[in-house]
Amino acid sequence: MTRTMIGVDSTGAGCIKIMKNDADNPRTTPDSQRSKFLYNSKYALNASIAHIERINQISSGGSVQYNYYPAGSNASNYQKMEGSGGGESTWLFRNSAFPKCKYNMPLFDVKATRTNTGRFNQQRIQRRYSGKYYNDQGGYFFMGNWYQAPWMKNFSGSVSQWGDFPYGTYAKITTSTNDDAYNRFLSRDKRLIVWNLPGNEDPSLEAPPLAPNGSKNILLRSDKMIIAKPGYNAETANEWQVSFDSRRVPVKVIAAADIAIPAGESFYETGITLPANIALDVHFYEGSTIYYPFNPNMSNGLGADYWFSGSRIYFNSSDTMRARFMLYLDAGDPPTNGSNRVLREFTESGQDVVQFLRPGSANPPSWADIIIDTRWPCVQIIAEGYFSVAVGSPLQTVINFDASGMFPMVKYMTKHGAGSETSVGSWTESIKLPTVRQRVYSTNSNFECGDSSHCRLTQTSATFVTHRGQPGDYYNDADDPGTWRTEGADHVLGIRYYILGIPA
Repeated sequence: MTRTMIGVDSTGAGCIKIMKNDADNPRTTPDSQRSKFLYNSKYALNASIAHIERINQISSGGSVQYNYYPAGSNASNYQKMEGSGGGESTWLFRNSAFPKCKYNMPLFDVKATRTNTGRFNQQRIQRRYSGKYYNDQGGYFFMGNWYQAPWMKNFSGSVSQWGDFPYGTYAKITTSTNDDAYNRFLSRDKRLIVWNLPGNEDPSLEAPPLAPNGSKNILLRSDKMIIAKPGYNAETANEWQVSFDSRRVPVKVIAAADIAIPAGESFYETGITLPANIALDVHFYEGSTIYYPFNPNMSNGLGADYWFSGSRIYFNSSDTMRARFMLYLDAGDPPTNGSNRVLREFTESGQDVVQFLRPGSANPPSWADIIIDTRWPCVQIIAEGYFSVAVGSPLQTVINFDASGMFPMVKYMTKHGAGSETSVGSWTESIKLPTVRQRVYSTNSNFECGDSSHCRLTQTSATFVTHRGQPGDYYNDADDPGTWRTEGADHVLGIRYYILGIPA
């Protein structure tokens, strides 16, 4: 079976360790050799998803209506609400809509599908056109992330029905199927992924492991399954002192790979029927360096779509490239009731499997019952932090780390100041999905916009490139041809980053 240790390792710490390779001894293998562990309860930071919200309800094709949830709530106390009319909906979410999320401004993501295809297409590029550009002399290239809404602080709605709230986000969806250069990112189906990690400069709430002190930090019995970090009593540990239990279920990576994909349509076989509540993080790249969220050498139409069908992940790419991805599962289904053992071992399709289950689960367990499964390694946080961004373009900030033997992937949020959206409201501060955005015209060789950023990721470093101070547009004014004007940008003020990894 998969080599698993439940007990005290060579440092004297009580822990659970599950190895990738049976040849490695879990008791003596140094914790620093991260690529050898599928699970290690001694690691201080854990990546977990608080919720995946599917946003696809458009209640009204005619007159405007407002729907508040839970039932009986109103503009002052809703958790989430929908303003709908004319085949479009704006959804607003207070933080209270995500009770498992413990941070005011969390790491989050939005996965949007194209309305007319149902395919996820944010890794494509679109050019901005406008009637204010004389002879189309203006505009910018942008990607789907730029089209999504921020997570806001001190939101004030533009109409009373939106209400006000201290923290939250919104999303817009539409039934429109316009399919042209102006509308590549129209969507009626989005997935909002909320992580239980801070997305701004707020510190992590995670408790650090302590030196061995005699505390009994592992409980495995019919009514309890608690694996606390070293030095904490499992009977009394709070959720931040726990590595794994029903309160702290690590994010499940049910498929991960780094593959070559051809131009056109191709697929990756996962081997399992894919459930609905999944989200794919993918880096499309060429060569040995990953550019996230996109290569700054942008052109209209570049990129790839992806979608799910049966047990496959399908790709449709504009060019030959590589795709590094992790497919996450949110255990949104309810837990079951039964008499399944907490520790379960079995063989499936020739693969030895070890599971740690929620006490009292049925046989077979639901996704929500499975706390640890050796088929799906725990996502490790290799490096994380926050830094402020100074004025400069291009300005580079290098973060060094060691991801030997792992698939590293980067996630980060950009911090911004006050902002507004006419039809929604205003806010005093926000965090956003990272985006690459470039002007079509410039007064010099620098075409980047002030809200644009990207990361160059290798096995040993992440280099973040920012452009604070640059304009957001430069164009020939159609109302006064020959007069070139600039527009501002929502400049990047800071970056909160996470380098995630699983054993390769």
